[in-house]
Amino acid sequence: MSTITKTYKFIGKILIDGHLSIPDEVAKGAIKEFEVILTPVDDIKKTVHLYLDGRIEKRGRLRDLVLDSAEIEKAAKKAFGTTDIDIIMEAVRK
Repeated sequence: MSTITKTYKFIGKILIDGHLSIPDEVAKGAIKEFEVILTPVDDIKKTVHLYLDGRIEKRGRLRDLVLDSAEIEKAAKKAFGTTDIDIIMEAVRK
């Protein structure tokens, strides 16, 4: 048995019929079987609740963030292959 070392990381959903949704670019590949490790998105909710309850140290304020538009554009281009917001939103919806 051979193993492939390429790793895909994406957020998918369990569909009503029990199948896992995966991005088109992964589904179009030659490999049709995957080992799947599930991590609940609810972990982020738990972290927010801990923060709001004061059980996680509050280190700053949202208004203190400085966003560099050039870096955001570069990250979007790297992640989605484009900076077109309509294409990015469609990809996120899938």
